[in-house]
Amino acid sequence: MRLPSHLKLPVWILVWILTRGYMLAQIGLWDHVNGAEYEDVKSYESWSNTIAGEHRLPDEETWQYPPGAAFLFLIPRLGPLDFKLTFVILMLVIDLIGFLLIMRLADREHRDTGVWIWLLGMPVLGATSLLRFDIVPTVIGIAALVVIHRRPTWVGALAGLGATIKVWPAFVLFGEWDRRRLLRSAAAAAATVAAVFLIAWIAFGDQTGFLHHQKDRGLQLESVAASPWEMRHVITGTPTPVAQRFGTNEVDIAAAEPIAKALDIAAVLVLLAAAWWWWMRDRAIRRGREDLADEVLARDFVFTVVLLFLVTSRVLSPQFMIWMVGLSAVVLCARSTRLERPAWLVLVAMLLSGALGISPGKAVIRDLVLLFATADASWTMFRLVRDRPEADAAAPPIEAVAKGHTA
Repeated sequence: MRLPSHLKLPVWILVWILTRGYMLAQIGLWDHVNGAEYEDVKSYESWSNTIAGEHRLPDEETWQYPPGAAFLFLIPRLGPLDFKLTFVILMLVIDLIGFLLIMRLADREHRDTGVWIWLLGMPVLGATSLLRFDIVPTVIGIAALVVIHRRPTWVGALAGLGATIKVWPAFVLFGEWDRRRLLRSAAAAAATVAAVFLIAWIAFGDQTGFLHHQKDRGLQLESVAASPWEMRHVITGTPTPVAQRFGTNEVDIAAAEPIAKALDIAAVLVLLAAAWWWWMRDRAIRRGREDLADEVLARDFVFTVVLLFLVTSRVLSPQFMIWMVGLSAVVLCARSTRLERPAWLVLVAMLLSGALGISPGKAVIRDLVLLFATADASWTMFRLVRDRPEADAAAPPIEAVAKGHTA
């Protein structure tokens, strides 16, 4: 959607106000009859009371987050308003920061599509974006991608900070190909993670509970790997047996456990494949493939890695689509992106996720769309490092590429 340059900012601000007002209305802030429904924020408040009052992290099975999340849950206590309302306002502020970051990236890349994705994509997920905290690591990850190849220390610090809340922002580091910049980014990330864990250990003691709870989780009904049972439900009408564990529905069939274990192995393979791709990209650039050195490709690859981990995860809660809305917006800010089709497909899956609870059929379609988008993005990335343009085939190795990007 193209707008005259002088109208862009006022129109975008108006759309942000209207769509976020709609999201607040979904929570029920102006419903004087039934009142507001804060969903998971009630649990966040309970956890915050435990953290602040007992100086320890929650020990129930639903606590599955690194210690950075604990500090996030303490922030709403600082405001003069009710915890739940303050939390929603805080998420609204983070959403605004995300909007400003996407707008800056769009201005740099001269393409507005990503701004519209952020403005209109979040409301499709409804109030979820404001009633969960997934928007926080998403915006932190976006901030790191905005400055990737430009501010390596900032990239690392942001990636590390995001990883202490939800692990996936650490994958931003895969976007950096230059070894000197990567070393600086990795050092900054490690220092940030160490600082957060050290402060949390001093303040709250043992922090390993979330690791045990994550390890013990089974196959969530909403995960991509559960789609065969959902498909059986669609075809035969037989509901999938489920058990309520770790705050969600898990497939309660004997075969689900080995599948969950296999997904852990798949996640390790994804990590190894990402490292292999990084090495192939680095080698190709040093041999003269300057086309692989741009930051647009870095953002594309981070999108691909996160998507791979999403579809191989034992858990795929609807709020995880917040990550992919943000990363799709980042990808679609650039005209030269190689992943336009996968990004749009992920947004189609996001549309289906907004109504996941009403139909197993929609869950199956969403999973198929996600799998196709993942295969498309992965194959595109593989072809890029495998193929060598004829124009570059005869070119001598150029060390200047690496030197020119180490600023």
